[in-house]
Amino acid sequence: MRIAGVDQAIGHLVKWAEREDWAPYREEVFASHLAWIDERFDVRTDELVDRLGDAFGMLYGVILEDFFTARFGDDGECNVIDDYLKRRGWRETVPARRYLEAIRDSVLSLYEVVDLDPGKTLTVRDLIRGGDPVTVTEKLGSQTAARWDRIAARLVTVNGKPWITGGLLLLSHEVANQILPVFEDMVKTFRTELRKKAERPGEDPEVDSHGIRAMVLESIGPRLFTQAWLIDALRHLDAPLPEIRNSDGDEILFSQVRFPLKGKVAQIAAIIDGIEGFVRDGAGGPSWTWHGQGSPSRRMAASPQGGITLKATDDSARTALGDVAIRNDAVLLGTNSKERAEKGRDLLAAHLGDLAGVPVTTHEDLERLLEQPPAPRATDEGEIPPEIAAQVLRSYLDEHYRRTLDDPLPALDGETPRHAIKNKRGRARVIEWLKYLENAEYRRAARDGQQPYDMTWMWRELKLEGER
Repeated sequence: MRIAGVDQAIGHLVKWAEREDWAPYREEVFASHLAWIDERFDVRTDELVDRLGDAFGMLYGVILEDFFTARFGDDGECNVIDDYLKRRGWRETVPARRYLEAIRDSVLSLYEVVDLDPGKTLTVRDLIRGGDPVTVTEKLGSQTAARWDRIAARLVTVNGKPWITGGLLLLSHEVANQILPVFEDMVKTFRTELRKKAERPGEDPEVDSHGIRAMVLESIGPRLFTQAWLIDALRHLDAPLPEIRNSDGDEILFSQVRFPLKGKVAQIAAIIDGIEGFVRDGAGGPSWTWHGQGSPSRRMAASPQGGITLKATDDSARTALGDVAIRNDAVLLGTNSKERAEKGRDLLAAHLGDLAGVPVTTHEDLERLLEQPPAPRATDEGEIPPEIAAQVLRSYLDEHYRRTLDDPLPALDGETPRHAIKNKRGRARVIEWLKYLENAEYRRAARDGQQPYDMTWMWRELKLEGER
């Protein structure tokens, strides 16, 4: 339940902040957050609304709350919330006035979502100031958040109960991990300067670390968060589609090779059965999976690549290079790259000889496939029951992640998770990797309307459950 009268009080405050006498101060704060955009990205401030769409509302809320906390004048005697409460505060409820005062005195910090009860609460940990996790009542945010989200937000306490204010930014793990060391450097610099100024002969001045962090957050925190978020958002808007490759580093190009049949199906099937790497599928018509040696992760580690990688494996952790089937009087080979199609074509041609005609190869790129309308949904009779689909997915993920713990990973500089945890730096990177995986799984499950896959066993397997 929201604090009584808060929404009304915020509306009144926003109107008060639009008054002409507050305009110069408001413009000063907004300029401190946005003026650099034009020079760096050649985007005028007034164009941001169109470029960012609904996301601009999140950014606007964070900057507006920064204005609510700002103090102006030679001695910091001017604050818009103080001014409003002095002149019009009588019309607000007592809890609402306390809420406005809490915003005025609040600090924007970086939080990590460590737990949530959808529709009810969020439990967050301050990544900058530390301390114990705090559980806040947050109906809407807890429905859209995912575990291990990183958010720039203000946490306030009203009548002994913690709340998250309306302005917050969802930061990617990559951006959050870039901000943290920058902030630590600023804290060290600030601490050094304070010690120099406070030094007395024969004394070693004590400098409160928590106080320094609060001061740095108040002075540069809001601009640091909004600028990092904006750079990330604008780069994603302007970025071309990422390169998508398979685990061999080949560009994704869905390819099909068609060999017209000249011999009997049984004779051709027997030959394909004998080709190394071609494994007959289960029940049904004659079909095979073409396997390569090694898991996708090992193949990727052998030839590091940028962009997004599509990976496919079988139950024995080998890489699936393609599929083969006999139907419609032809042998059909399907792969996800031109290179694999050529290799498979030559391999089949060498074994089939005169039993197959001249192969014809066709290609279809990913961009064209994405432009096509989705295939019609199956009828109820043809759909897989949800509980069966969930069980299949869970079994697949069990096998996939079990193998991943022993695979060298690019995210860990080619080390396996089990090996990386043996030193302090590697352990920290594995924890971050697990959080990234779990966060992505929560968001996938929410998008697909499913229960997220439980990764608790992975933390336990790596003896990291105490870090979760």
